[in-house]
Amino acid sequence: MVGSPTIHRMVAWRKVIHTVAHWTVPLLVCVIVPALLVVSTIDRHPRFSPIDEGAHFDYVERIYTDGVPTFGDRLLRSSLREMACRGTRLEGLLVPPCDAKVMKYDLFPGGAYQYEAQQPPLYYAVTAPIAKMTEAVLGVAPLGSMRVVGLLWLVAGLLLLWKTSRILNVGRVPMLATLLAIGTAPNVVYYSSIVSNDSAGILFGALAGYLGALSFKRGNNYLIPGVILGLAAALTKTSCALPVGVVGLVLAAVTIRRASAAGEDRRNMRLTGLGMMGGTLVGTLMWVAYYRAVATIEPKKLPTFDVLRTGPVNLGNILGQAKSFLAPLTDSYNPFGAWNGEVYGLLATLGMLAIVAGLAAGAYARERTWWSVAGPIVLVSLYVGGVVIGVGIWRAYDINPGVSGRYALPMLPLLALIIPAGLQRRFGQIAYSVGCAGAAVLSTWMLTHVSLA
Repeated sequence: MVGSPTIHRMVAWRKVIHTVAHWTVPLLVCVIVPALLVVSTIDRHPRFSPIDEGAHFDYVERIYTDGVPTFGDRLLRSSLREMACRGTRLEGLLVPPCDAKVMKYDLFPGGAYQYEAQQPPLYYAVTAPIAKMTEAVLGVAPLGSMRVVGLLWLVAGLLLLWKTSRILNVGRVPMLATLLAIGTAPNVVYYSSIVSNDSAGILFGALAGYLGALSFKRGNNYLIPGVILGLAAALTKTSCALPVGVVGLVLAAVTIRRASAAGEDRRNMRLTGLGMMGGTLVGTLMWVAYYRAVATIEPKKLPTFDVLRTGPVNLGNILGQAKSFLAPLTDSYNPFGAWNGEVYGLLATLGMLAIVAGLAAGAYARERTWWSVAGPIVLVSLYVGGVVIGVGIWRAYDINPGVSGRYALPMLPLLALIIPAGLQRRFGQIAYSVGCAGAAVLSTWMLTHVSLA
């Protein structure tokens, strides 16, 4: 047929254009915007973060040379020198001068013990080789190369979250607005810009949501992947295990509600959920048993934590602190709130109200759907998770746990799927999307106008 090659080429080009158009905005929201903000933050933040970045830096430095640290180990002298020379944003911290011949342990706060030895090793084991490669290829300093890995965790999590939203048929515009709000949120950007295992949280939350979505939509048995994901999350950070366990619980609850599902589908979802919950529980218990067994100093007696033992702590304190889990986007230390404390406080309050209302809405939905079942479960799990983590820290180290919103960062992907999915009316979707876009603009202004030197 005359002209058929031309027609085929035109069809091929239309497919290419459609694919590019389909992914342009998601790539902008999930990759380009967060990357620009994280790289800018890293570049403007030469000193160590006061959120234990020096100890996390040391963990990455030593994991393939000195092994996984234990309670009783000291920070490497090379790490101590890096900390002395770079300095920290923690005001009033006294350390030896950069040019001291020997970095003596007793001249550092708390005796320079490696006080993050209770952290599982997976984040550090993954970060170390990528950081070394970045350092070799781009010529970035060790601290900067480790920080860049946080951006990779974040971007991977946001892209997977977008993929999961397509599986669950969440509205495209509200979902993109949600991803934009997350990718520009002060806590998300800050903890993706420093060396911290908190930076892996978004990815593990997204992985939990993705596996749950696959099981729900396809009805397949993902027992083994669920166990593996649970173990990996627990061996990264306890808070990373929280969304995996919660999704497992949601799958079990959905099988009870979803009477229309075939018996085999319900069984497979239940097995997937049990695998996820079982993996997180076993992984957590294994790690706690290990780090306690190899410790040469009892965690409750570690001198570094003495500064957090300034007064009595009780369950009532922790119940109050756990409310911070309801504001993971803002409720934690980051330097950006200094731009305008009142505006930042307003942003935090509105964010918390939106999260609580969006998750609780499922309890009043007329039709039982995945999001209406998941919303109330996730809302309760957020608060209960904060209490459990707070009590765990308190009893393990005999300190004020200072429960923080950053511990709830791994739960953000679940919120990002549930809340926009529950917006059934067009007006609600538009109002929500405009609100998210406004929050993103305000957050970006703060992120780029606050001095981090």
